[in-house]
Amino acid sequence: MPTRLLPLLLCAPACAATITAVTTEFPPFQSASPQPWGIAVETARQLARQHGDTLDLRFLPWARAYQMAETTPGVMIFCLARTPQREAQFGWIGEIAPNDVTVWRLATRREVSARNLDEARIWQLGATAGDVKMHYLLQQGFVPGQNLQESSDDLSNIRKLFARRIDLLPFSNQVVLRYRSAQAGLDSRQLQPAFTLPGLSQPLYIAFSPGTAAAQVARYQASFRQLQQRGWVQRLTARYR
Repeated sequence: MPTRLLPLLLCAPACAATITAVTTEFPPFQSASPQPWGIAVETARQLARQHGDTLDLRFLPWARAYQMAETTPGVMIFCLARTPQREAQFGWIGEIAPNDVTVWRLATRREVSARNLDEARIWQLGATAGDVKMHYLLQQGFVPGQNLQESSDDLSNIRKLFARRIDLLPFSNQVVLRYRSAQAGLDSRQLQPAFTLPGLSQPLYIAFSPGTAAAQVARYQASFRQLQQRGWVQRLTARYR
């Protein structure tokens, strides 16, 4: 056996790892049913495969997923907004989804005429616990129980909007909103954009948690760039859409 091959053979099984990956329902980027699928899921698995790793993929309420990633080194999380507050914390592997945050209302509710957040304060807004939009609304002075309602997941918020239990819903991605509405048997054509939140429209990423080894982050970043250069990510995205 050539001597130069020995380190590679020894490293292959020794370096392989099981990586915990946490996320929540956000189809078509990630979904648990009937089995895990989606653009982000397939990309994360492909990245792990290229390094001989496997993913222990866990679908959790977003607040739990984020808390786990925030406090446990070596955890992968997606899809995570790359905000200035998070920039130095997480190891950013690659951009996986746009984050065009728009505030939606029912088209039939013309009385809900807010054109910005200040005008929206007299209405009930919905947000998901632990989500960047929830934190942003709290920072802007919205008060839970007064003009802000918290839910455990996006689908609950969508149902609330259709049921008129909330008046306005900030949502991160129009494709996901329409997909989730259809899953609930709701017609997204009944929704209308009220205004956008450009300050929240940072792209969504696959990322590693704080404390993850810098070398591991760098390896995955390099692999993601290779997938992009080969057009792999673009073809995958086109197939799902």
